[in-house]
Amino acid sequence: MSEAKLYHPHRNQSVNSSIDDHGDDEQMAKNIVEIKTALLCHGLRVDKNEPYCRDVVPSTYPKGGKSRAGVAGSGKTFLLENGEACNIGVLQPFLEKTPFEFRIIDGQGWILRNGEKTIRATIRKPKWHSTELFDVIQLHGKDSLATAISNDCTYWKAGEGCKFCIIGVGEKMVEHEPEEIAKSIRRIENETELRATCDIEDEYNPSLSRSDLEKRKKYIAPVDVNINSGTLRNGPKAYERTISAIARVSNLPIGIQICPIKKQEIEALYSAGATEVSFNLEVYDEKTRKEAIPGKAKDNSLNDYLRAMREAVKVFGDNQVESWILIGLEPKTKTIEGIRAIAETGAIPLPKIFRPLYGSPYQMKAPPAVEEAIEVYKAWSDIVRECGLDPLETKAGCGRCNGCFPLRELIKDS
Repeated sequence: MSEAKLYHPHRNQSVNSSIDDHGDDEQMAKNIVEIKTALLCHGLRVDKNEPYCRDVVPSTYPKGGKSRAGVAGSGKTFLLENGEACNIGVLQPFLEKTPFEFRIIDGQGWILRNGEKTIRATIRKPKWHSTELFDVIQLHGKDSLATAISNDCTYWKAGEGCKFCIIGVGEKMVEHEPEEIAKSIRRIENETELRATCDIEDEYNPSLSRSDLEKRKKYIAPVDVNINSGTLRNGPKAYERTISAIARVSNLPIGIQICPIKKQEIEALYSAGATEVSFNLEVYDEKTRKEAIPGKAKDNSLNDYLRAMREAVKVFGDNQVESWILIGLEPKTKTIEGIRAIAETGAIPLPKIFRPLYGSPYQMKAPPAVEEAIEVYKAWSDIVRECGLDPLETKAGCGRCNGCFPLRELIKDS
């Protein structure tokens, strides 16, 4: 593992510490973990009377075909002033209680806490999000291309779906063919204007002319591709075909999320061109697994997940295997045990804050307290160091995206 300083957040430090335009960089580094964690736990509101409200808060979930199953399913990605992304909940049952609000003030985007400026933030929507390409490829984080092969799921159909998931909600069943996905990625990479974007505060600044906006235009530079899907009967083959199609037209690293598979299937996905793989454990406590992820728990034991991680590390190499584990669905001691179990396989654990989603069985379940999440993150920092892992070396996938977990904020280059 390359030398890295792991920042341990201070529980007694105020999340509400304001950072102004001339704020001290070191002070910001000390506060950013708490701020991002609180945003991930609480989400934020936008005044419905603001003209930019619908650009931040959709009126409803997409009707189908979008990547809605995971933590990012009901969030909006903000780019914070430290240059990192944060996928913040904007469409949840609990948002009436959040202390956070997004506002554009004097031409600058701000996240406020209890009415006070807390951190600068903006939203960037690339031009392709306003075209048919958005149904196939979405921007995740600040520079990751994301696609869902399908919103089909064998567990959802059988009534054994994960209780936090809404992949089956909606009117539209979508299957994206490998060539369709590959063609979309190629267009986004090759057609520069499709990647053009402006900061949201510039778009809603009446004093800026069209010429001014042109000068302020920025361009997304994709760094990786992240592929997910519902649990499919022919999952490994569907992924293999999609990976191969993308690899024929793009050199971007490819990350995938999939249930435990056989060693030869892991090798086949790597040979097809996958760079990173994530086997998402999600919960570690056996009782909670049976309740929260009944289908997955029935078909794949904890040992199945850990075995797949160990085998994948041998194939994909160090720091290219990951696993989600959710904070808030089980006792935090069990989550920390799970983090250690994942790390000891050589995979990088990604502890992510549980976010209730409308339409899921857990839609009214509360997210964890900020203090609980901070405690888990501190344990993560210790465990990652002890196991010799370097998450900054991951070339693709959720860890590299950094939108749903303050990974880069926790790790500071020495």
